[in-house]
Amino acid sequence: KTGAEYELKPIYPLVQQLERPWPVRVKEQDIPKLITATQYNVISAVGSLFAAGSALVTAFVISQAISLFFIPSKSMEPTLQIGDVLLVEKVTPRLFLNNNKNVGDVVLFHPPQQLQELVQRGSGRSVSNRDLFVKRIAALPGDNIQIVDKSGSILINGKEEGPLDRRNMCTAEPLRLIERYMDPGREIVIGQGQVGVLGDCGSVSVDSRVWGALPREDIVGRPLIRLWPLSRFGSIDPLPTTPTITNDWKD
Repeated sequence: KTGAEYELKPIYPLVQQLERPWPVRVKEQDIPKLITATQYNVISAVGSLFAAGSALVTAFVISQAISLFFIPSKSMEPTLQIGDVLLVEKVTPRLFLNNNKNVGDVVLFHPPQQLQELVQRGSGRSVSNRDLFVKRIAALPGDNIQIVDKSGSILINGKEEGPLDRRNMCTAEPLRLIERYMDPGREIVIGQGQVGVLGDCGSVSVDSRVWGALPREDIVGRPLIRLWPLSRFGSIDPLPTTPTITNDWKD
């Protein structure tokens, strides 16, 4: 087999020594081969593996820096509502573990053992230390949280909390299921390396009032913006300075 023939013609002027009548015809078997077919296949396979590996590594690095989080419950209403999708940043909580947490910050965290056991007992659903929960920081190391009554009212450092500071920004859930978890008179002391967290909707939020202080090391992210729904796209609201009480128990 003689193979194909190719007609060649330069597209740019050549030096005088290389000039000849153009075009010229060259047989395929006369064209020098830089690599064999086997070498070409090996190089192609290695290149494909490298590209795939690079894509996986890049995806992993990005997943360690940012991720999406879907709000599954009413515990943070009206700030965060069921179905909201958040863009979560996970770098600063790891880099600045001990000095970037303030009262009022919304944080995402892995559930401590007490919370995992509570969910298991209450719903039969298993959660692991890789699942994420979202609350707002209410107390820092040295603070004392005291449960006042069955409704979940609290004192922080002996001071009576107002409707906003209690994160009581929604009306009471009709069945008052939260009352089964409340232990009036109980005190939670926030130790070093810990914070106290509450949900914005105190009538349904199972938080530090129930399972105690949260280790700082379990905090893994903070929401940057709300991506969905588009009607509420934007930054996450801080605690309001005027009362904003919602009533979503009609259904």
